[in-house]
Amino acid sequence: MARPCALLTFLVVMHFWSSCCLGCDLPQTHHLRNKRVSTILAQMRRLSPLSCLKDRMDFAFPLEKVDAQHIQKAQAIPALQELTQQVLILFSSKDSSAAWETSLLDTFCTDLHHQLKDLQACVMELSEVQEPSSSQEDSLVAVRNYFHRITVYLKEKKHSPCAWEVVRAEFRRALSSSAKLLAGLTEEKE
Repeated sequence: MARPCALLTFLVVMHFWSSCCLGCDLPQTHHLRNKRVSTILAQMRRLSPLSCLKDRMDFAFPLEKVDAQHIQKAQAIPALQELTQQVLILFSSKDSSAAWETSLLDTFCTDLHHQLKDLQACVMELSEVQEPSSSQEDSLVAVRNYFHRITVYLKEKKHSPCAWEVVRAEFRRALSSSAKLLAGLTEEKE
């Protein structure tokens, strides 16, 4: 159960990391960038999801199995850094640039790059305070496995427009689910 918790932890923080104390000081601009990233991801839609029903795929995003009480913030930051890095790599690829409108993609990747730099500084700050735990390693493995499934899917579908639409929708769903879980975490902490 540690891996599903770890995977969701970083997704929760990805969408609203400035709203929650993470153990390091992320700039206030993160919250604004997160909203902007979500908006840009919505604007990137090129196809109707209905036209891609045959291409749908379950990438095993484990939201339904996560209990907000078991999420540890110390796991979230390194996993969030890995997630941001993997999304940036995926959307910076040659295959991705053929699938999306250039100016939206550039803005999306630029915002992700700024987030990644802030997170890297956070991870460095945390690593000075504590050693990585096995649960942090589990969360990193969960992130890598999640992206491996997405990468394999895109290759199997030959990076088709529908495959990219499915992946875009997956990331939007993950952000939405993360926001809901964060709301649960915030309620419990108050």
